[in-house]
Amino acid sequence: MEALDAHLKSLQGKLQLLVKQNQALAKQNALLQKEAETLRISVNEKNSLLQQLHQQIDLIKLSTATLLPAEKKLLEKRIEVYLSEIEKCIALLNV
Repeated sequence: MEALDAHLKSLQGKLQLLVKQNQALAKQNALLQKEAETLRISVNEKNSLLQQLHQQIDLIKLSTATLLPAEKKLLEKRIEVYLSEIEKCIALLNV
């Protein structure tokens, strides 16, 4: 009888531990889902910004027809630097 009581207490203790672990994992899951949603929103914003910048680049390319070749190359290099920085930020957000 005592062995049965000890076994039941052991099972009850293990069950309580599992319930606590389940609650902790549920909280962690909720936090991770919230963080994932925040990151998705941020990535969407960055993608939107990237699309706007691509449009601006297209407009600048059309308007640079009057620039000297050296000025045009300098402007293109600067735009490429901006784009690479934005793409790095997006890549970091996707991680």
